Amino acid sequence: MEDDDVSKVRSIRDLLFKARAESNPIARLSGFSEALSDLNEDNLDDVLEAYESMPFGFEHMQEYRMLLYAWGQFDPIGAIEYCNKRASGMGAGFATTGVLEGWASRDPVSASEWVQDPKNAGMAKLYNMGLVKGWASRDLQAASRYVESLEPGEDVGKLVGTLSNEYYKRGFGVAAEWAEGLTDNKMKEAAFANLSKQVSRDRPEVIAEWLKDHSGEPYAVKSFETLGKRWSETEPESAINYFEELPEGKARNEGVEGVMGNWAKEDPQAAGEWLNEKEVGPKMDPVLSTYARVVSGENGAAAMEWAIAISEPKLQERTIRQVGQNWYRQDKEAVEEWLPQSDLAPETQKAIQNPPKQNWWQKLTNR
Repeated sequence: MEDDDVSKVRSIRDLLFKARAESNPIARLSGFSEALSDLNEDNLDDVLEAYESMPFGFEHMQEYRMLLYAWGQFDPIGAIEYCNKRASGMGAGFATTGVLEGWASRDPVSASEWVQDPKNAGMAKLYNMGLVKGWASRDLQAASRYVESLEPGEDVGKLVGTLSNEYYKRGFGVAAEWAEGLTDNKMKEAAFANLSKQVSRDRPEVIAEWLKDHSGEPYAVKSFETLGKRWSETEPESAINYFEELPEGKARNEGVEGVMGNWAKEDPQAAGEWLNEKEVGPKMDPVLSTYARVVSGENGAAAMEWAIAISEPKLQERTIRQVGQNWYRQDKEAVEEWLPQSDLAPETQKAIQNPPKQNWWQKLTNR
């Protein structure tokens, strides 16, 4: 080994050991990134020495992800063998996805052939996560064709999310055109939902305008729901007015309910004033139910008036029961006084008087 090479190896070792000692997470990861940017066969052993006493687990996920990505670019099989030595089962599987990401960013064809080898069938769905992420960074169109060739399923929806992120980096118009062109409705639903999730909070009007032409399509329902929830965080009245103008259907209902869920929590008075201007009836029942359930976390007595106004019997009963239980937790005496004159069915009254115990998370979210 040349003197310069020896010096370089020492420099990498020094960088890694110095980074390991860092308490500042930014400086720590920066040091690992600098050292591993030049990882190769000559300095691999010295790099692994710095990793020997570092637990192969979640607490060092970022450090190992960088190592396995870089190693996967020049010796993926060796990196995979290392994963299997350091862990087993799902732990080794998750680590191997990091290798596949690096491998696919350099040689996606070989990486995909390895994943599709029958001996790797048991972990193929997990391995695809790393494969597609790395492949998409190199050749997005080819990665898309690969995902479209897979059997539909929940895991494919996650892969579509990865593709969606990459397409969006090229601009919303490019990403939207790709999503609209998907022929499998499950994949299309996942692509639309992911784009809505990415863009709705900061640019809700863009998503709203795009989704208008898809309001009657089942694949767009989740996207409208996401739009409603995220838009309502900043402009609830604009959001709910938008959904009010959409044609009757599930997309409209999900959107309005999504808006009301947030609006009633953040500004119940304004949301209540908006409801007061609407005509009570079947069309408004789901919105009334959402408002009543949310408001009951703080004011069960007021929420009960809205719950009673629901016209659909089954939805009314379910809402009254939940609102009544929240009210009972807040003011048992007032509820006991109200129940005899409420005309509620005996079983509903009994359910209100016996609210289920809440865990700490339910108590927190009901505030």
